Amino acid sequence: MTYKFTNSSKKAIEISNQIAVKLGHRYVGTEHLLYGLVKEGTGIANKVLENQNVVAEVVKEKVEELIGKGEIDSGGTSGFTPRTKRVLENAFREAKKLGSDYIGTEHLLIGMMREGDSIAVRIMLDLNVNPQKLYNEIVKVINEYESGDEPERVKSLKRGPSSYTATPTLNQFGKDLTKEAAERKVRSCYWKRK
Repeated sequence: MTYKFTNSSKKAIEISNQIAVKLGHRYVGTEHLLYGLVKEGTGIANKVLENQNVVAEVVKEKVEELIGKGEIDSGGTSGFTPRTKRVLENAFREAKKLGSDYIGTEHLLIGMMREGDSIAVRIMLDLNVNPQKLYNEIVKVINEYESGDEPERVKSLKRGPSSYTATPTLNQFGKDLTKEAAERKVRSCYWKRK
């Protein structure tokens, strides 16, 4: 199955792959994905995790403590572990359930929490993260964004990577008629033929 990711979730996945390679691991596990979500810096998951005092360097230390370091292989990783694949599937279902076509960092974090018996969840528990409190905070942030308090940058991420804010020159000289129609600022016009 092909998933569509927001720019911030793509970046988090890239970072997870990079940290796995750097630690000499031949796979991308949930622990690497957790590190990616924290290190990414702009997504909802990053904000929520930082509010719970989860920081990238501590996650990295915990990964090294629990898994250790392997020998660095220039060949990279062999891909996601089965558990990480389930996290992606969970994230996809969460995104659909919440009405999004794109998987955001918040969906990845919820998907990770749904896959409860993972190293990432163990690390969060070791860092005194309360899973229920974390979930409630994610829902709260999502609801704040949906109620209109969401900055335009985050709204554009929900629409996907080719959003209105990604085209500043076009925005300067044109109008986004789709956006205006959604906001009911465009009146329909019917042309009569003679």
